[in-house]
Amino acid sequence: MSRQRPYVNPLDDNQKYKKILFVDIGMTFEKVNARIIEPYSPPAPIPKVARLDILEGPSHIHHSGIAVYKTSFSLLFPDRRSYVEYMTYVGSTHKFYDERGQIFVGTVEDIKPRAIEANRRYVLDVSLILVKKDQYDKKDFFQFQDIEGHWAEDQISEMANLGILAVTTIEGEPVLYFRPNDFVTRGEFVAMLNRTRRLLEKVLRE
Repeated sequence: MSRQRPYVNPLDDNQKYKKILFVDIGMTFEKVNARIIEPYSPPAPIPKVARLDILEGPSHIHHSGIAVYKTSFSLLFPDRRSYVEYMTYVGSTHKFYDERGQIFVGTVEDIKPRAIEANRRYVLDVSLILVKKDQYDKKDFFQFQDIEGHWAEDQISEMANLGILAVTTIEGEPVLYFRPNDFVTRGEFVAMLNRTRRLLEKVLRE
């Protein structure tokens, strides 16, 4: 899809573009080389959604103050290479500009390939689950209740936002207390190292 403003950077979130899809390729978001075609359903709020999992995003993005949206559309790719490249990153975080230029961040909920070799047309029916980008980027949706005023408060919050620190339990309940002055257990240390490894793999993937 051609740019509405060809002389500015579409990755600049101060600029607004209409119906453009980007995907996280590891170091940055890259525009998907495909046209958004009908049928198209604009982002609409989803009631009763309590959690949204975004790949490598803050694990506490399920905060009750965030509205969750859903959109669906078809992607028409110009060639097989563009089709295959997108399929490589389809599980990564997406950034979507809707028809009004609003910016959303989210992940694929459902995808149905319609690759037709005979006509050299490569089409995907895609459904995305999204949150508005300003809500996604907002720091520290969830606050540990025992780190305010601590000398490492900013570093603790930064690590939580990167997904290195656990902010929910296995049951999905929020962790209320970080215990910044307690000793770390062997299990907690291994879990933190493993989250760090996953983050580095994502950064170095390209």
